[in-house]
Amino acid sequence: MTYLKLGTLLTIGALALILAGCCCGGDSKETTVIEKQPVSTAPLGEELIKLKEAHEKGAITDKEYEDAKKSLLKE
Repeated sequence: MTYLKLGTLLTIGALALILAGCCCGGDSKETTVIEKQPVSTAPLGEELIKLKEAHEKGAITDKEYEDAKKSLLKE
């Protein structure tokens, strides 16, 4: 009789743990973080000068320089 009570308690305990895992954060949804681009308050001329300096120092490639310049001039 004692073994029956012990088995019942263990079964109830196991079910409680399983159910707790399902409803208390067991969901594995991914979170996507979207970073906003910083808003520049510098005049266009200053931005272009900084961009050119970065290109001349080798911090950015020719393609990155051209793309960034087009983007600045488009705005």
